[in-house]
Amino acid sequence: MRRTAATDELYFVTLTVTDWVDVFTRRIYNDFIIQNLKYCQQNKKLNIYAYVLMTNHLHMVANVEEGSLSDVLRDFKTYTSKELIKLIINNPSESRRSWLLNAFEFSGRRNPLNKNHQFWQNGNHPVLLYSNDVIQQKIDYIHDNPVRAGFVGSAHEYWYSSANPESPLEVIY
Repeated sequence: MRRTAATDELYFVTLTVTDWVDVFTRRIYNDFIIQNLKYCQQNKKLNIYAYVLMTNHLHMVANVEEGSLSDVLRDFKTYTSKELIKLIINNPSESRRSWLLNAFEFSGRRNPLNKNHQFWQNGNHPVLLYSNDVIQQKIDYIHDNPVRAGFVGSAHEYWYSSANPESPLEVIY
């Protein structure tokens, strides 16, 4: 079943790296994702209310002021996938370069929609948030993700999360 987010309603979305490959263990790749989310906020009217960037996926509660959230996320994924592959290729300190590129190439060969590499899994899995209780449940889920993974003891300690008051990405409260 195809789900799209085409209105200004609030959605919980997940963007996942193919085969759950742990790419976002390097600050350079994380900062690149944050930089591009900021670009979407400033230029594509993406509103982010909560987020967490984990090692292999990104959760957000978001919407857009006009247009389609699905279109914004599609463009974000298309651009970031190509540029992240370039970052991996050109990162002299990337000890996993061959393994990562082989994994993304393998995923790309399995998907007829791609020519070379596939970085993100297809789809955004938008879930419409239809009440304040559901919104709060998803925000709590997002913020507790790094705690459940054992990365931090408290949600506010995780740098790439809106639970952290010093997070590099501003969100709407």
